[in-house]
Amino acid sequence: MLFAIVLLAPATIASSLRETIAAQPGLDYFYNLEYDQAYAVFSDQAAQNPSSPDVYNHIAQTVLYKEMYRAGMLSSEFVGGTQFIRQPKLKLTEAVDKQFHDAINRAMSLCQERLAANPDDTAALYSIGVSYELRANYSFVVRKAWRDALRDAAEARKAHVRATELDPNFIDAKLTQGVYDYVVGSLPLRWKMLAFVGGFHGNKERGILTLKEVGDHGRMNRVDAMVLLAALYLRGKQPEEAVPALTALTENFPRNPLLRVELDKAVAATNNVVAQR
Repeated sequence: MLFAIVLLAPATIASSLRETIAAQPGLDYFYNLEYDQAYAVFSDQAAQNPSSPDVYNHIAQTVLYKEMYRAGMLSSEFVGGTQFIRQPKLKLTEAVDKQFHDAINRAMSLCQERLAANPDDTAALYSIGVSYELRANYSFVVRKAWRDALRDAAEARKAHVRATELDPNFIDAKLTQGVYDYVVGSLPLRWKMLAFVGGFHGNKERGILTLKEVGDHGRMNRVDAMVLLAALYLRGKQPEEAVPALTALTENFPRNPLLRVELDKAVAATNNVVAQR
């Protein structure tokens, strides 16, 4: 039965992932956890196209995720669980901290200029939403300032909701909406009540459905949605749901050791479920 599950992973997943990588040079390095190489590619792109906020977002994300990887914060145990909340502050050197903020501030400044000229610029709305989301991640893992993190996450969601209102086919802009819904909906009761009082609302089930939509139909963010869903399925004791995505991801990013670990974990857990039936 397990082999059937693996083989049912549609071939279109692999081809779509390859299209995603081809459309965004540097992501092959990023998703293989080769952050120094990714940083070099994105920095070169920034030098060639300094008016692109997306490139600066890529730089900021690479800088932050490299440090999160070093701290062991990218495994499925940390996604959607209390372990991530209890994790100590991520310590950054002044140089790394400056790299992150220089990139994120540049991205936001470029977006704000474009939005001042045209408030309905969907590409700028998407990009500034990504910037807010990255700054929210920074506030949470580095500063442990969860209210600031939620506030920026809400701004990211607001920008991406507006982008999808203007362009309903902008599926990639729904990733942040799904993550926001899941995270806020998964907060411990005490924190969830404080979040509700502060005007932050979420829905765990709706978040999962939105991530599935991006994983099925997205382009730029399909990889991220698949990674998140696989981690959430593992945490939710649904390993058989994680196997197809992790199989496709491992095939496309074979130098990523975390994906192989997560796939082996999902396969073993699925085998246990099958054996108990």
